[in-house]
Amino acid sequence: MDELFQAKGRWWAHLLCDDFSPAGLEELHRFARAIGLSERAFHDPGGQPRPHYDCTPEYRERALEHGAHPLSRQQLVEYLQSGRSKIDRVAEP
Repeated sequence: MDELFQAKGRWWAHLLCDDFSPAGLEELHRFARAIGLSERAFHDPGGQPRPHYDCTPEYRERALEHGAHPLSRQQLVEYLQSGRSKIDRVAEP
């Protein structure tokens, strides 16, 4: 979980994982379901992969209570790089 930030007049955070392989993403989806996040909150914008769930502050707290780790902005960047490297390795022959 990254730190709360404000966008579109509301506070948000991102729930993400450091493994964008199919198995890693399935774990992310299981975790999101376990804390009650809707599938509609999942985003994977085009370009550089960065699959994540958008979370309100309440869901951020719920995720942290269930074992998510708080991330600084720098750690968030490192998680994204780690996740991308894992899909690159999976995609290699």
